[in-house]
Amino acid sequence: MVLTGCLETVQEITLKNDGSGTVSNTNDMSALIGLVKQMGGGAELEKAGDKNIDSTVLLVNQADSIPNLSTDEKELARKGTLRINANLKEEKFLTNLFFPFSSPSQIPAFNKLSGKIMAEVMKDKLAEGSPMSSDQMPEPSSFDDYYKMEFSDGELTKKVDKDKYAGVESDEYLKGIRESASMGLVMKANYIINLPRPATKAEGKNVKLSDDKMKVTISASIEDFFEDPSALEFKIKY
Repeated sequence: MVLTGCLETVQEITLKNDGSGTVSNTNDMSALIGLVKQMGGGAELEKAGDKNIDSTVLLVNQADSIPNLSTDEKELARKGTLRINANLKEEKFLTNLFFPFSSPSQIPAFNKLSGKIMAEVMKDKLAEGSPMSSDQMPEPSSFDDYYKMEFSDGELTKKVDKDKYAGVESDEYLKGIRESASMGLVMKANYIINLPRPATKAEGKNVKLSDDKMKVTISASIEDFFEDPSALEFKIKY
């Protein structure tokens, strides 16, 4: 198979002076529709016709129906908003999860929650058109699973979790995406951090600071992640 396209994620964190803020996780998985077709699911997708979804869901009333969430995760989910924009004919599949937080220390929990919700969305929207059943699809994971984020007043740090990264080769989902990259399907992660005041320091291999020092961006591909996980590390003071 020859694949083209890019699986791209964008995480945007906006911080306020009091430590509260928002985290927005956008996933462009349009390339997966082409993959499903090449794996023999094209006929099933054709049956769906011009199915077009463009909807925003407040999770306050949906959290209890999402499988595999703990009681605490359901409580967090109620604060969020999910948007799905999918058009099977045009091979478009984008999702966005948006959560407010009262402290940056909550961001890792929301990232983990986003991963679980996205796993259910993928099973629901893609497995139905795939020759694989939802049980056969590897559990989706993300780069974030292999990092620790630490927060203190005016400082954000992201470091590789060395113990967990030592077992990255057993991550069937990321390994599969990496193998697909050799055939033209690229996975890229982008992080945007909007600061409440100018940064005094922004360190990291792929860290870029805006001219006004109010925005930090970090980008890396799946090859960067496997070859040198420090590609997504950063230390920001503001």
